[in-house]
Amino acid sequence: MRLLPDTNVLVYDTIEDSRHHKEAAKIIDSAGEIFMPLIVIHEYIWVMLKLSISPAIISAKIHEYLEDVRVRPIHESIKVMDDALRMLEEEKAPTKDINDYVILSLALNNDLTLATFDKELKTIALRKGAAVIP
Repeated sequence: MRLLPDTNVLVYDTIEDSRHHKEAAKIIDSAGEIFMPLIVIHEYIWVMLKLSISPAIISAKIHEYLEDVRVRPIHESIKVMDDALRMLEEEKAPTKDINDYVILSLALNNDLTLATFDKELKTIALRKGAAVIP
């Protein structure tokens, strides 16, 4: 499977006592290829710092993810950004949701399976024709 993990998948994979830890770990471990956008890494750092995780631990986890041979960095093209903004407007979503739409647009434009525990994002992604797990 060609996987694009949403930030929450990485957070749940990292935090071992989180409610979705086992499922998130299984998703990451079973992926054939993992496409990792910078926007997800930035959000991951922000969330982990907000959870009072030490920068050293965050750095170690980022290295673990990005040095995994299955991980492919992926960048947001102009088309991805245009599509994200169009979908945001179509859905009449609040501007604070733009990162979710960028992640969704990356999945759609690159034929990737989106992994997310965000129910709202999952609903929109399915409506837009994206493959989504869990």
